Amino acid sequence: MRVDSETLFNAAAAAISTIAVVIFVVDTQFPYSPVSKLALVVAFLAGVFAVTQVTNDDQLTLLGYAVVVISAVALLLYLTSTFRAGTAVLVLSLLGLALALFGLRTRIDDRSRFVSPSRAKQLFAVVAVLAVIVLAVDVVAGGLAYEIRTQQAVEITSTGERQASAQVGEVVVSNPGPFPQRVDIPSYEACAAGNWSAYRIERPEAEPHPVRAYLRVDNQYGEHVFGFGERTYGAAINLNTENADGERFPVERTDRCPDDDEADPYVAVYERADQ
Repeated sequence: MRVDSETLFNAAAAAISTIAVVIFVVDTQFPYSPVSKLALVVAFLAGVFAVTQVTNDDQLTLLGYAVVVISAVALLLYLTSTFRAGTAVLVLSLLGLALALFGLRTRIDDRSRFVSPSRAKQLFAVVAVLAVIVLAVDVVAGGLAYEIRTQQAVEITSTGERQASAQVGEVVVSNPGPFPQRVDIPSYEACAAGNWSAYRIERPEAEPHPVRAYLRVDNQYGEHVFGFGERTYGAAINLNTENADGERFPVERTDRCPDDDEADPYVAVYERADQ
């Protein structure tokens, strides 16, 4: 293969395209479903493939194939990591891709092409339309819906010196769309509202330490809810308090932490507005 300025520009274009695809694939800030990301990448690669079949430049064809293969490997790594498929599935997927590449060698003609230019253009058009449809459905369906369901009252259990906890409810995550979506729990918080003076931590020669409540949702980063599915996560509170073991307190949903020191003690649960 002759190396000249055209080769340099072809190689640079292929390298930049591959880097762009890899960056897009591994970007976790994509606001829609992994299926939409997959569809967009496949549509781009279908366009690259169409170029390799239409051009008469053998160097461009070879480099285009490299972009497709490297991007396909990146997609496999992304999908198995996103859905936590495990190492075994990843290895089998890579072996399957390798087997497919060996099999495709038998479809190459004497010009190192797989299909005619017209068929390549038709393939790209179909894949591009499907990608647009997938993305449109994803956008229209909207993201996940989150709802925190609290109990009417909680019973406090001591977990150590000046520490206590209680199960306050659950967070229900539902997916109204057909594609899997990554769970991103809103910033739910809890506070000890009302008069908790009987349960404050006493400190010698100092003001009593106020009772503080911290809400914890038992979810892990990177979990997904599949199409039209639902997942439930337990929600618990941790308290810095004394003398509260076995006590029961009402739970109320509020817009913020109430500034009320006269009412009977209760636990307020709310969603932080400035998340």
